[in-house]
Amino acid sequence: MRLSRPEDYSLRYHLIFPALRNLPYPLAYRLAKYQSAYFARKHAEQRQQIAQQMRSVFPAATEQQVTGWLADYFCMVEQEALDTWFLDNKLIPKIVSLRGFETVEALRRDGQRVLLTGGHFSRFWMAGPAMRLRGHRVGTITRDGGRKNTQGLHPAEYRYRLFKLQKLQQVLGGPFLVEGEDLRPLYRQLDSSLITLIFDVPYVEKQPGSVTVPFLNGKINVPAGIYRVAKKTRAVVVPFYMDDQGAGEVVAEFSAMLDPNNYNDEEFMSLLVGELERHIKKRPGHWWLWEALPLLRSNNNESNEGRRF
Repeated sequence: MRLSRPEDYSLRYHLIFPALRNLPYPLAYRLAKYQSAYFARKHAEQRQQIAQQMRSVFPAATEQQVTGWLADYFCMVEQEALDTWFLDNKLIPKIVSLRGFETVEALRRDGQRVLLTGGHFSRFWMAGPAMRLRGHRVGTITRDGGRKNTQGLHPAEYRYRLFKLQKLQQVLGGPFLVEGEDLRPLYRQLDSSLITLIFDVPYVEKQPGSVTVPFLNGKINVPAGIYRVAKKTRAVVVPFYMDDQGAGEVVAEFSAMLDPNNYNDEEFMSLLVGELERHIKKRPGHWWLWEALPLLRSNNNESNEGRRF
């Protein structure tokens, strides 16, 4: 009799990544990179859609360049998934470096509330465990983690995301709030935690209080929620981005502090989006939302990001 696998079974999540966790991290991440080539070939339609958006932004790019960016993209996705099994690894200080974080630490010592931010770029979660090891609790607001699979994810992906969020909460020690639920705890937690809010989030419809700003040879509509939260809570905002060093190692680079009281919402979000654009132009394959770019440019915004099983 042939045994059927559960609907939420995934070879990657149930077998491959747990096995890679037991290897030296440079080898584990190198194998994840090789594995990503298989999934890139398997998902030709997704690869084609991403390539189309890359070419629309970089019309002078050669075929070789686009091919390299696509390889970077699928490698990033695979290594970011593997990160979940390394979040509590004792070698985090070797895997993740923090550059410019001293500014954040100085602000916190002075009693200043700090919101961290960035775009969906590279393996951004890996900054969290490194900050935790420096004595800072880290939290966020997430779309995932609700009791129901409201995004219609594949059962294996939904189960993985719940596992990932549970692991992040255990490691980072800060509040993980679900978008649409009571966010009042976030305001209270800013006195004891660093809260990270990712700003380039696509929505089904244009959000109240959103602004339209220049981005990648066009314009996009982004919620100015982080601006309003920062003003309401008297917090400053510090952007950060990950720089992939290869062999699994990353550097979290923290930018200068932004005081929302010095800008209006459009000016503030233009600064954040402009910095994201600079990082995308430097490493096009490390931005997660290429498939969602047409939707980010419209008022009918819905993320198309997905995973491979």
